[in-house]
Amino acid sequence: MKKNKKSTVGVYVLLVIFLYLSYIAVSQQKLLYAKGLELVRIEDKIEHEKELNEILAKEKEMIQSDEYVEKIAREKLGMVKKNERVYVDIGK
Repeated sequence: MKKNKKSTVGVYVLLVIFLYLSYIAVSQQKLLYAKGLELVRIEDKIEHEKELNEILAKEKEMIQSDEYVEKIAREKLGMVKKNERVYVDIGK
């Protein structure tokens, strides 16, 4: 009878250990899944920021050009070159 009781206790101990290890494994899988999603989100954000950085670098390069300065002077400030004729469309 004692041997049977010891084996039953041993089975319960093994069952508890198995359940505990299963719980740990499931919680670790959840954590890994959440971190994987966060990694994908961060990688997408990095890619977006790289694209934005390229656009801004091109814009910076364009702003520093003489053509851009001339375009802004003409369009925003209404400036003209020396000896240049300006035609105004009165139909607008």
